[in-house]
Amino acid sequence: MKSTQQITLRLPDDLARQLAACTPSRKRNQFVVELVRRELDRESRELEEAAQRLSALEAAHAVEDSDWLDLDTSDSHWGEFDEERFLNELAAKQLPLSKAPRAASA
Repeated sequence: MKSTQQITLRLPDDLARQLAACTPSRKRNQFVVELVRRELDRESRELEEAAQRLSALEAAHAVEDSDWLDLDTSDSHWGEFDEERFLNELAAKQLPLSKAPRAASA
């Protein structure tokens, strides 16, 4: 027999009434155990699938990542981040509102 641990669950009244109505009193513990086990298994599968998708994405983009590793930062313009220069260059590249393309009217 597996070891067990007794815990106390607090359920909202409506949920407790539903549990009592649909599950015989002697089977409620097993019902809750099965629900918890099923949900934890589902969560574990979802996490594993997400990790596999992330690994596949990382593998697919490994070449792009290696470009950063090979980047030569010895050039003088790779010093500290110049926020003012960045904002000026960004503003210069943005279209003025009067020249921005407008959505076609329906």
